[in-house]
Amino acid sequence: MCLSAGTAPDWSGSVHRVSQANVELVLRGYWAFVKGDLDAVADMLDPDIEWVAVDPEETTGHESVLAILADRFDDGYRVEIERCVGIGDEVAISFRVAGEERDESDDRPLQTRRYFTVGRYSAVVTVRDGRVTRVQEYPHLEAALEALGIEDEH
Repeated sequence: MCLSAGTAPDWSGSVHRVSQANVELVLRGYWAFVKGDLDAVADMLDPDIEWVAVDPEETTGHESVLAILADRFDDGYRVEIERCVGIGDEVAISFRVAGEERDESDDRPLQTRRYFTVGRYSAVVTVRDGRVTRVQEYPHLEAALEALGIEDEH
């Protein structure tokens, strides 16, 4: 589920429009990533993007972020957005990463496969002037929403 949280009574219409545009940008980036169109993703990233991982390691810079995304794409996992919420310049997003395990000894084309969850990930994506300037990872969606001042209703 993706939505713009610009419907709170005290927010102006311009916040709603900015939030919705930013949610749409994040979704376009997601679909480009899923298709393997990393050139389209690169166009959405600010040249000075900052990526802050959950662990203390911090990666900054356009090329470093693209290298991370290319590695994650090459892993061949399925990525499914579970939720995204936009407020102003920021979009909280959570997604599930799943893998597939095949029986190497079974050469049937329609063999049974085991699907498994690799993990669930969350982040706050900051968008300015139509480009992603920062990605801050969080250990879970509640922490990402809390960073935006939103209480999770689920």
